[in-house]
Parts: sequence; C-alpha cells; structure tokens
Amino acid sequence: MDFDNLNKEQLAAATYNGKHLLVLAGAGTGKTRTIIARALHLISTGVQPTRIKILSFTKKSAQEIANRIKIEGSKMTEAKQVSGSTFHSWCMDLITRYGSAFGLEGYSCIDEEDRESAISIAIGNLYNKKKIQVGKEQIKGSQLSDIYSYAVNTRQNLSTAIKMKLYPMQSGELVDINVRRIKELIEPVIRAYIEYKRSRHYIDYDDMLMAVASILKQNIELKAFVSSLYDHILIDEMQDTNPLQWMLLESFMENCHLFCVGDDAQSIYAFRGADFKSIHSFVDRVPNSDVYKLEENYRSTQEILDLSNWLLDESPLNYDKHLFAHRGKGQKPIMQFINNDWEEAEFITDNILSNIADGLCYKSHMVLSRTILGTRKVEAACISKKIPCIVYGGTGLLRTRHVRDVVSALRIIANFRDELAWMRYLKLWQGVGDVMASSLIEKMFAYSTLQECVEIVKSSGIKDDTSYKLLEELIPLDHSPEEAISVAVKRLDKTLSRLYKSEQWSWEDRKKDFDALKLVAKQSNNLSSFITEYILDPIAELSKVLAAEDDNDKVVISTIHSAKGLEADICYVVSVMPGIFPSHKATSEDDIEEERRCLYVALTRAKDKLYLMTNLNSNAAIRDSRNIVRRIAEIDNETNTGLLCGTIQNYNKQRELVSTTICYKLDSQPSQTLEMEETEFWKKFKRAATQHDEERAYFFNNLPDDLVEKVMAERQGIPLPRFPKRATKEFNPLDNFDFS
Repeated sequence: MDFDNLNKEQLAAATYNGKHLLVLAGAGTGKTRTIIARALHLISTGVQPTRIKILSFTKKSAQEIANRIKIEGSKMTEAKQVSGSTFHSWCMDLITRYGSAFGLEGYSCIDEEDRESAISIAIGNLYNKKKIQVGKEQIKGSQLSDIYSYAVNTRQNLSTAIKMKLYPMQSGELVDINVRRIKELIEPVIRAYIEYKRSRHYIDYDDMLMAVASILKQNIELKAFVSSLYDHILIDEMQDTNPLQWMLLESFMENCHLFCVGDDAQSIYAFRGADFKSIHSFVDRVPNSDVYKLEENYRSTQEILDLSNWLLDESPLNYDKHLFAHRGKGQKPIMQFINNDWEEAEFITDNILSNIADGLCYKSHMVLSRTILGTRKVEAACISKKIPCIVYGGTGLLRTRHVRDVVSALRIIANFRDELAWMRYLKLWQGVGDVMASSLIEKMFAYSTLQECVEIVKSSGIKDDTSYKLLEELIPLDHSPEEAISVAVKRLDKTLSRLYKSEQWSWEDRKKDFDALKLVAKQSNNLSSFITEYILDPIAELSKVLAAEDDNDKVVISTIHSAKGLEADICYVVSVMPGIFPSHKATSEDDIEEERRCLYVALTRAKDKLYLMTNLNSNAAIRDSRNIVRRIAEIDNETNTGLLCGTIQNYNKQRELVSTTICYKLDSQPSQTLEMEETEFWKKFKRAATQHDEERAYFFNNLPDDLVEKVMAERQGIPLPRFPKRATKEFNPLDNFDFS
C-alpha cells in the first residue's frame, strides 16, 4: 500500500492501531482522502472488505468514498467489494434482511410528505379541522411532523420538541403555558399517527433509526449478532450525528472499531437535531478512544484561512484548531460595501463577467447565501445577463408535486398495499376525490394481489382508461425503474398537463426534471430498491446529480447548508452583516455559535478569492445593535460473498421448468445445493452467473439471509453466527417515544 500522497497527520490517522479514533479534520484538510486511506490500509492488512462499513450523511458522499476506494485500490481485487451507505439506508438494509428479528417483517417506507398527509388525516379525524388552533396560532401537519421528528432524533420529550420547533430562541412563562396547551392537543394526534403506521405496516424515515437503535439496545443477542457482522465502521461528517445516531453507534463500540472523521467547526445542522457538543466529549463517551487532528489545508490560501481562523478564535468555545495553507500565500479577502440587494447582485455578476473576459470559466465562481431567498436577486441578475448558473438549496426535486405524482404509480407496483400512494394516484384522475378514492382503496384491501386491485380501478367508472392501463403496463417493468419512469411520464402526459395548466410552471416546464430522476433510477435494480432510495434521501438535490452528468460551465449559487463539500476559485458570500450573521433571532450562546460555524463553512469554500458582501444600512443591520453580533461582522479589509458454481434446471415430464437448483461452494466444504422455486428472479440469477461483477453481487446480496451469513462466515474464517430469532412482538414506536 503506497501512502506517499498522505501528509504526516493523515498517515498517522490512516494507520491508527488503537480501538476507536476521532479525526478532527479542518475544512479542506483531506478528510475523504484519509477515510479512503484508512479503508485501503485495513484491506491491505487482511481485513475483509465486507466487514468494513462506511457511513456518510448523503448517498452521493457515501458512493463517492466507495468509488474512490475501488479506483485507488485497483491493485487489490478485494477493494471492489467495499460499499458505502447512509445511516438510514444501513438501518433499512438491516431491517430488510432481518425484519423478523426486529419485529418489522413486511413493513414498507413512507417519506416526509406521506407522514405529513397521515398526520393531517389524524388532525381531521380528531378535531374535524385541517389545522390545530391554539389561541391565534395554527399548527399545520408539517409543523407537527417536524416536532415528532425532532423528538425522535434528539431523544427529547414532546414538550421540549414543541418548544424547540415552535418557540426557538424564546423563553418565559407565556411560552411554557403555550407549550403545555399545544402538547395536550397534539399528543392524541401523534398517538393516532403511530397507530396508523402500525396497522398498515409502515415505517417512516425516523423509525428506521429508532427501530434499529432501540432494539439493539434492548436485545443483547441481536446486538451481538449484528455487531459481529463488522470489524470496522468508518464514519464521515461525524459532527452532524444526532443523539439517536450516537445511540445506534453505541451498540457497536464493544465489538467493532470506530473511525470517526469530522469537524466541530462545521456543525451547522442543529435544526435537524445534530448534537455539536457530542464531538467535544468523544473521548469521555467512547472508551479506549483517541483524538487526532488534520490542520494542513489543501484548498485555500493562507489569507483566507487567517480570516477563518480568526472567526473561530473569537468564540468562547475552544475549537483548538488553526488551519495552515499547503498552497501558501494569496490575496486577502475583500469586504465589499453595497447599498442594497440589487446593487449586490449587480456587483457580483459584473465581477463574474469581468473575470470571464480575463479567461476564467463560469464554474470557477460560487455565490453563497444564508437562505435561499438571499440568492434570488443574484439568480435574476445572472438570467438577465445570460450568465449560466445552477442553484442548490430550497425544496429538493424529489419533494415536488409533479415528481411525487408520477412516482405514486411506481410505488403501487412496488407495494400494492401502499395506501398513501393509491390515494395520490387515484386523485390524479378527473372525477375522483377523497371519498371515491377512499372507497376504492377499502375494496382493494380485501384482495391479495396487485392485479385484483387493478381490476377494481378498471371497474370503478373512471372515464380515462389510462388509469388502469398505465398500471398494467408498469407491472412487467419492476426490474427496469428507468424505463418505468419513461412510461409513466408518457402515459400521464395528458392528465398532468390538465392538472398543471393554471400553475406558474406548466407540465412542459416540469417534464425535464424527470431526466434527473432517471439518473437515480438507473442505479437501482428494481422498483422497490428505487423507491427505498427515493425515500431514504428526502433532502436529495437532484440538481447536483444532473450537474455531475453535465459538462456545461455554470456559476454555482447555493445556500450555505447545501454547499458543504463544494468549493470554487472565487466565492461571494452575500449579506455578511449584523442581523444575518448571526440572525437577529439568535440570543443564546449556542444559537450564536451555530451561526458562527455557518459563516465559517462559507468562508472555507473559497480557494483563491473571497468577497464578503455587506450592507450596514439594511433593515436587519439597523434593528440589531448588539456588540456580540457586530464582532462577527467587523472584518478588516486588510486582513461478493461465496463462490457460485452454477445452476441445475429441474423439469417435469411435460418438459416444463419447475425449479432451479443454485449450486454454491464454501471454501472448506464440497459443493452444496439450494433448491429454489422457478421465478423471474432466479431466471435472472442464472444470467447473472455469467455476467459482470456488479450484477452478480446484487444477486448474492439478495440471497436468503441464512445462506448469505453461512457463506460469509465460512469465507472469512469466523465462527458462524446464529441467525437472529424472530421478535416476540412487532416494533411499536409508542414504546420509545417520550410524551412528557
């Protein structure tokens, strides 16, 4: 293994020989390179790749790490077996493989909008209203969904979650009274929502983590089994973990080695429940652990780092990190004073055009804002001056109505018991409202096959026969998600043209978005896996997926929260002024420190030039005169398991194929056989036997669990773990939710 491309700090971390390690990696210090080196070091020392788990917070990041391991470890054939996943997809994989042990056999996922819909239904059933009225305030289903999610992920009680989500940065007797009144009204709604999920075998985005984390804590035997599947767990962006994810990792501390990489100065997701302080107490919380630092920055010049270091030095917290530039000195950051937002947009776009005339490309420029609203005028100025740009942030494409309308048909094919998907799909058609859709769904649940449900639609009286013909056309496309999307978009063309006729963006404008969706679908082998990925990455920004496929030269305009991992030669940070950094609503030290870290992330995106745009005459600046705010704004201008042997086909007297015997071989045993029912799955399995590794690996990963574990154990020379017992009862979120 060649480590010549690592510096001393990276090498020490990658070759660490202790139990658990936290790597505090400053911005641009090569944290991904260090994780990759760690994985390759482990493989080169004999650790089986299948016993290394790589976790990150986005699917894109996890895949990038796994792909780079395969590329940089191309001389080691074992490196091809490394895979990366998010916390949620990892938990969903465990639930899928061992559903009976977790008490979640036969459960399917619902996404955030489905949850909001189910909660709104519960509100309507309990109070005969669409919203909960508390004095002059109205609590919507989306707000209640956020409260529930925050409580689950932070492991806080309901009262605390209500205060944090509805009254952030506020305190006092009136707040406490309102919290108590709201709790009395929403507790029955949450109980009804949880019962709704249980009765329909649904799990939501947060249940995936809650179920695995809590059950592993409670079931010692299951914890021993699951933790025995891994030797090393490598975690990216450790600073963004929330208390529930910490609880999950605790079940692996005894049997596995944790290698956690993160930057406390880039923890900016407290609103999602990320616990910034937990990374500071890593050594206290994780026995037999050490902390190493990465401080050599490969992205920015020293002047940009001096400003970033100063920002952290101004904090009362001890970040104890000073980045130094591998590239050396450069230009000092510029604080540009402007009079209003339009002048700000004009300055930025004129500066970009001037740089283009000097030979730079558009993609060398990035505009960063605290909020998506702060990007609007710059985006408009780019459009008016014909500057190509791409915007990151705001509502992800996967959460838009038109995408969800089309995907509802695919969800039905993947799971015909998906009541929420049926409700959305049926209401697309003229003449179908809530009452008719509910009546049809009630009839469907008396049947046991998808085809019987399609027959209900056929005889329902819906005038447009596309309503059932589309489903019939999609049934054979279960293993072709990309083609299924194309068919659904084509068949729904007339219907969705009508639905979006009076909207600002017509159906014709929206159709191009499905090119991005197909890129996601292309990575999935069937509709179920596509739907799972679609739900597991609810904050996915498909514009980034398209950008990866798009060689066009474009300026990046982004919110700071969407910019982590991005960089550009020239960065413009808009509205760096009192009232914005930090927000005028930030009153506590914790709030202000979160705002400080947000600005730090923005500053450290720049490679060569950094512009801080400020307007001290703005309303936000005028109304906020606190010294602690101004201190941040006052910046000096000068400164595959097993061996497949083959298959045997078994025919009856009529020469009809009735079954296929899968032959496999363990390293120390003679060939063995496993007889399976002849299905389309096994027909495709036989073809995979002679095809490339990726497809074959997919089928190995989907073999019966007991066979997979047996093969893995034998090949890796470890004791064969006992397959986990079936749970004595179904998982119930009520058991793990604190209603106090």
